Amino acid sequence: MPREDMIMLSVSPTYARPIVSGAKSVELRRRAPRIADGTRAWLYSTLPVGEIVALLKIDTVVEAPIAELWELYGPKASISKAAFDSYFAGLESGAALIIGDVQPLKTPISLQEMRRHGAFHPPQFYSRVSPEAAAKRLASSELYPPVRLVA
Repeated sequence: MPREDMIMLSVSPTYARPIVSGAKSVELRRRAPRIADGTRAWLYSTLPVGEIVALLKIDTVVEAPIAELWELYGPKASISKAAFDSYFAGLESGAALIIGDVQPLKTPISLQEMRRHGAFHPPQFYSRVSPEAAAKRLASSELYPPVRLVA
């Protein structure tokens, strides 16, 4: 996939850590991102971590009613039922980003470093990564081999 088809995915450190360790294979969202199956994503662990910590592939995005999301993906999302219900309160449906091929960065890239390589504003949800200075810095990052995801 061309680099311009990559995205930056913002995730709370509470959920980014289990993604990087392989314990979490599904990221839940209140609304589905409009991305193609197989989209590559840089995983940005939000503040207080404030670092890009991994490269991953989003195998597919599943939109479904809330009860179905919990039934199908709750255990794979590393979230309690209470937190799940609170997150999706007031909604009838949501989305599950099915994650594959997680490759942690050998050296995470700090928010400050990304800003030194050009204007960088962490996305609230996700953003496309353009082939500019920040994308070039990301492309030169060393990655560990993919982690084994819990099925």
